[in-house]
Amino acid sequence: MSIAQSRRHNRDPAIYPPILGAAKLSTIDPRLTADKDNSIFNSIERILAKAIADRSSHIYFEPQARSLQIRIRQNGALQTALQNLPDNFVAPTIDYLKSLAQIDRDLFAPQIGRFEKVANLDRVQIELTTLPTQFGDSVTLKITYPQHPPLALERSIPNREVFEQIERLIHSDRGLILIVGEKASGKSTTVYASLAEIQRSDRLIYAIDRQLKYTVPGIEQITILPDANDETISQTIDTCLCQQPDVLAIGEIDSLSIAQAALRAVSRGCLVFATVSAATAGTAISNILALGIPAAQLYTATIGIIAQKSLKQLCPDCRLPDEPESRQLAQLGSTILSLNEQRSYYRANNLSVSQIERAKQAGTLCSNCRGVGYCGTIDIHEVLITIDRLKATILHGDAEAIDLAAQEMGMRSFLDLGVKLFCEGKTTFAEVKRCIPPRILLQNQLLAADTYPNSCELNIDNSNSLETTLYWKKQAIAAQTDREQLLKELENYQQESDEFEQRIKQSRSQVEHGTRAEIALQLLSVIDVIELARTSIKPQTDREAAIQKGYSMLETKMLSSIKEIGVRVTESKGRKFDSHLHEVVREVGTHEHPAGTVIDEIKRGYTLGDRVLRLAQVQVAIASSLR
Repeated sequence: MSIAQSRRHNRDPAIYPPILGAAKLSTIDPRLTADKDNSIFNSIERILAKAIADRSSHIYFEPQARSLQIRIRQNGALQTALQNLPDNFVAPTIDYLKSLAQIDRDLFAPQIGRFEKVANLDRVQIELTTLPTQFGDSVTLKITYPQHPPLALERSIPNREVFEQIERLIHSDRGLILIVGEKASGKSTTVYASLAEIQRSDRLIYAIDRQLKYTVPGIEQITILPDANDETISQTIDTCLCQQPDVLAIGEIDSLSIAQAALRAVSRGCLVFATVSAATAGTAISNILALGIPAAQLYTATIGIIAQKSLKQLCPDCRLPDEPESRQLAQLGSTILSLNEQRSYYRANNLSVSQIERAKQAGTLCSNCRGVGYCGTIDIHEVLITIDRLKATILHGDAEAIDLAAQEMGMRSFLDLGVKLFCEGKTTFAEVKRCIPPRILLQNQLLAADTYPNSCELNIDNSNSLETTLYWKKQAIAAQTDREQLLKELENYQQESDEFEQRIKQSRSQVEHGTRAEIALQLLSVIDVIELARTSIKPQTDREAAIQKGYSMLETKMLSSIKEIGVRVTESKGRKFDSHLHEVVREVGTHEHPAGTVIDEIKRGYTLGDRVLRLAQVQVAIASSLR
């Protein structure tokens, strides 16, 4: 029996009373347990209260081999709050948290639950998730706070130029606006802040989501069950359309049915906000196309894409000067290296738990960030407007090409915005590096490594300073090692990227297969008419001959078009008669051709792959003696 299983089955009945109810949920008050464990539960309540007071976003309860570790994420930074708690803390702590969320305490499987805490007269929502590990259930608490003051779009977008672009976009009358970002990047905040910005008394606005994250006056908010499937969400969207809304926010597009419902809403004249979990605008488009949405339909409906990232903001009171080397700065590309003026860079004064305690005792702990080194986050945004010059690139669906084309059309990139904040001393070098796509970062690191001298070219005897030479030789060897490692990583990344692109092409090909077959059949019916017209003409004049020649050229071009969309012409002459491909028009006795072979055709047969679209009507040779 594993450590985790032993913790589930070896409970002290005095501490863990029987669970009431057939569903085995914790319907009893968990605080009515034995008095000797009240100290454990009081400690948990104190940890929750302290985390909420400090505006922490997550609390992690992590069982170890013979102890319990508690970590807290505050201002984006993860710190250890308590560690090496005794082993007998593990089961009571995990069970108490499960009881608060009203989930099964005995089920050793991933679970999700929710509960609320009252803090400063506000109800704080806490989402609990469990994850089985080798040492027991690991529990994570995600804390969501009410918004005070109310949501304001301008306050969440520090760059004035970007804010003006987004403001113009969200005040459109109709179309699809995609809010793109990775997990916990603030997509929902941007959506609801946008809805608050455009809300008017003469507008009907609906917002559909799995969780009531924000309350915006004047907006009808519809909360669906967390376990609702995609069809339920799609039906909810269609039901909202019956009310003739002006604006609709539909949550995450993560399935074909939801994507189709969003496009239906746009076709009905709505302005639709939807989120997509992706790193960039180009990746979001590629992901939606991979679901099976035609590229032309997505391009027509989408008016703009807002991609965003959240960077940790340096604490202005305790930040420390930083002097990154030129090779490090080169990883950020040519933008930062082109800045000629001298700039001051900073790093976070991130203290460990022991350093925080010593700073408290000495009275030197920063009152603003409490030793975390960061104070809040800064959001940066890429705004892609689907102008006509981007149409061809978007229809092609290549994520990286879309992002590059948008930047060439004037879109401010994450990297440019991050570098600006880094040069202003508002964030760190490490945070800006997160703005760079992995492939570009690897290439920049490779170029930075190449700028260092090769160790083979260094000559100690010719150097004026032995110390300087040894330093540069060490740096060159390190750079050469880094270069070899980066080459391997770049090769692996390229391979993964190619495989992903191939999967997207295969998905798109499957979706378009039916459309190509339908187009081919329509073209074939036109060819029948042209062929009938051509064969009915018996040229008597130059004009009639020219008309017949024109019909032949038109027929040839249309056959070429059919071949380009995947249809091939079945050549029948000289082939053995096949009842699956041929239809007998006449049997002809002849000694010139082997019996049972096709000697002439009335119509050609056409196939799409191995599928026959129409039978070939042919004349078949028979032996003359059988005539």
